[in-house]
Amino acid sequence: MKNIFGIFALLAILILPGQAFASYYYTLEGTVGAVNDGGGLASAAGISIGDTVKYVIEIDTDRTGYRTIGNGQTKTVNNSYYTSLYSGTLNGYGTTDNSYLKDKNYSYFAFTGNEKSDVHMNGWGSSFTDLTVGSVVQQIFESAYNSDNNWTYSQITAINLKVTNISNTAPTPIPGAAFLMLGGLGVVGFVKRRFF
Repeated sequence: MKNIFGIFALLAILILPGQAFASYYYTLEGTVGAVNDGGGLASAAGISIGDTVKYVIEIDTDRTGYRTIGNGQTKTVNNSYYTSLYSGTLNGYGTTDNSYLKDKNYSYFAFTGNEKSDVHMNGWGSSFTDLTVGSVVQQIFESAYNSDNNWTYSQITAINLKVTNISNTAPTPIPGAAFLMLGGLGVVGFVKRRFF
């Protein structure tokens, strides 16, 4: 009985704090409504008006978001959440280092990005905290510069993006997930044959 209680206590100590401070990954899918492709990045990705695009945005409600001001210093944005673009569609160069989402009573907006592109997300009619699977985010503007083409600019406007998944773990690509699963099964099989 002592061993079972000890195992449950250990699990509670190790697992519960990780769950309390987990980021959430929002997967959004929507239709391209406009393309400004001066940099050629949208055409390089095979994206045109009417195509379906997918974004995964990390949002951590336990951390405060920040923005970068003109001299390169970061400044916290009061009453905001931390955000990060996990995956987008343009493969260029993102120039802003903003990572925040402001939530109002009936609207929200976010500025975020990664090294490949920047994203500006807008939603209205509800609070961000009301989003569930099936909810609609009105628009996302994704932009990036093409450093190989004189720093020319490309922007995609995606509209009526549907929330298709909300998860506290980052999505794993299918080949990576298969490799991990099969590798784990192989180790278990090896240990079982060798030692038991």
